[in-house]
Amino acid sequence: MGKKWNRFQASVAVVLAAAILGVTAAPKPASADPFDEIKKRGKVIVGTEAGYYPFEFIENGKIVGYDEDVLDAIIKSWGFKMEQLDLPFAGILPGLLQKKFDFVATALLINPERAKRYAFTMPVAQTKVGLLKLKGTSKVKSVEDLTGLTIASATPPAGPTVIFMHYNDELKAKGKGAKEQKMFSSSGDEILALANGQVDAMVDSTPVLLGAMKRYPDKFEVVGTFGEPFWVGWVTRPEDLGLRDAINVEIRKLRDSGQLDVMQKKWFGYTMPIPDSGYLPPDAIK
Repeated sequence: MGKKWNRFQASVAVVLAAAILGVTAAPKPASADPFDEIKKRGKVIVGTEAGYYPFEFIENGKIVGYDEDVLDAIIKSWGFKMEQLDLPFAGILPGLLQKKFDFVATALLINPERAKRYAFTMPVAQTKVGLLKLKGTSKVKSVEDLTGLTIASATPPAGPTVIFMHYNDELKAKGKGAKEQKMFSSSGDEILALANGQVDAMVDSTPVLLGAMKRYPDKFEVVGTFGEPFWVGWVTRPEDLGLRDAINVEIRKLRDSGQLDVMQKKWFGYTMPIPDSGYLPPDAIK
């Protein structure tokens, strides 16, 4: 019985080993390069949240803005048709993972949490978070003291809003925090609320604040900025690195040719250096 059982065990081991070798030796099917698929299709589908002036917003029924100028230049270089979907911000990243579109071209803060879940392009802008007020008003004195003020911000999870909430918590601990924070669905709504006196100041990224000043000369002024500078980019799905790299090629071309500077001056009134490296958090998808 012992010898038979040992022979049976040996036979099973041989069969299992063969099965394992067969499985491991079998070639894995190559995953399709999404950029090659887009080329075959001749059309790219892009997700955007067009409510973040001056990066992307609606004017005369069309999506316009800094990101849109960059995107249009990339699509023209590729020679594809483009289908662009304007979606609520809360659904845009889940929609990407659900493959409702090929990539997201909307201003996204490159933060550690996002960078672990999505493949970021190289930056299209650098910014800080700042505070904007009506020009000449004495009620808002500095970013270090927001006592009694009502502040406008975008609806979370907008990056500048989250940064401001943490900053305001620090001010509250010193007795200098804002009295109220009103949330708005777009930067355009924030700007209108400030212009109409519904709020005392608005918080957003500095390109948005400077864009508002450029759009409405002599109406607003920047109170100040807080926090570290951060980069803004677009994203693909984590597995679609070929597509991400193809977008990077075009952003780099625009930067090196000087076209990106022209677009930045047009929408923000100043230029921003765009790096080739060093913009991703340590645990980011590379």
